[in-house]
Parts: sequence; C-alpha cells; structure tokens
Amino acid sequence: MFKLLSILFISILFTGCFSITKELPAYKTYNLNPDISQEKQAFFDKSIMILEPRTLESLNSKAISYKKDGFISDSYVLSRWSDKPTKLIQQSIASYLNSKNRFKYITTSKIKLASDYTLHSELFEFNQSIENKQSFAKLSIRVYLINNKNKKVEYKNFNYKKETKTIDAIGFVEAQNSLVSTFLKDLNIFISSSLENGF
Repeated sequence: MFKLLSILFISILFTGCFSITKELPAYKTYNLNPDISQEKQAFFDKSIMILEPRTLESLNSKAISYKKDGFISDSYVLSRWSDKPTKLIQQSIASYLNSKNRFKYITTSKIKLASDYTLHSELFEFNQSIENKQSFAKLSIRVYLINNKNKKVEYKNFNYKKETKTIDAIGFVEAQNSLVSTFLKDLNIFISSSLENGF
C-alpha cells in the first residue's frame, strides 16, 4: 500500500513539474541587422583591423536593459541579445565595411594579420531610456582610427537618440538597429574622409 501511494505521489509531482515547464514562455533572442546599401564608392588599397569596443561591464550584457526616470535600471526578463553588445557592434562594423568593397581587407582581432589601420572604440551608451511615458533608444560611441605606420590618430564621437514605436524590447531593438545603421554610414564617411586627406 505504501509503495502504491509513493508511486502515485511521484507521478503527480512529475506531472505538475512538466505542466509548469510547458507554461513558461521561451526567450526571444535579438540580433543587430543594420541596413547595408550597395552604392559604388572609391577604393582604398588599405586594410583595417576592427577591435572589439571597450565598455563598462554593466553595459556589456546579453540582457536587454532599460533605464526608467533617469536612475532606475532594469532588464527585460524574456528578451536578450544574441551576443554581448560590443561583439555585435564589432561584427556589424566589420560586415558593413566589408560589404563596401572599398578596402584591401577588413579583419577582426581574432585573426592576427598585419593591417594599415586599427579601429579602436569605446561604447558609452547602448540602452533604452524611458522618460515621461516616452521611450528612446540611445547609442553613444567614440572611435579612434590609428595609422599603424606613423601612429597618428583620428577620433570622433557619435551620439544618437531615437524614439521607439513601442515601450518594450522589440520597440527598442528596432530603434537601436536604425541607430546602428546610421552610425555605420557616418563611420564610413569618417574613415573615408580620413583616408582621402592622406591620414
């Protein structure tokens, strides 16, 4: 009798566990998918190494975070990035510049190749800000283009802010993708201008 009751109790327990697991919603994982246009541009016979941006550890999380009323910081429970923001930005820069076919080659820090230039960067903002019932995506990054031959440095700050269509993770991701697309276009102009001026 005791054995029968034990089996019955364990069966009920496992059935309950399975039903709880079935009810848990799945994570939604997001990636950056910036707009890459294919306009024809001048070719530079130069190579660039793109390094992963440096940032605060608290900002460099797969969790999709937001700030509310300027000081409350939190993250969405069931939404996350596919990788750390610094990795996503590094990959986006490399993919975008590669797509332009303007350079001898673009490489990342994982591949040890000699390059004419190195692109360092610092990520200051990559989050959602909710202010007075309005939501904004923010992106702030400073880049340093270093000439590896003469060690000269050109740098520029890029700061962007865009209102999101909805106050949730998907609204933020869509707006942030738009900001990253704008940043990549502006970065391409900055690099082109530097190289055209004989830097």
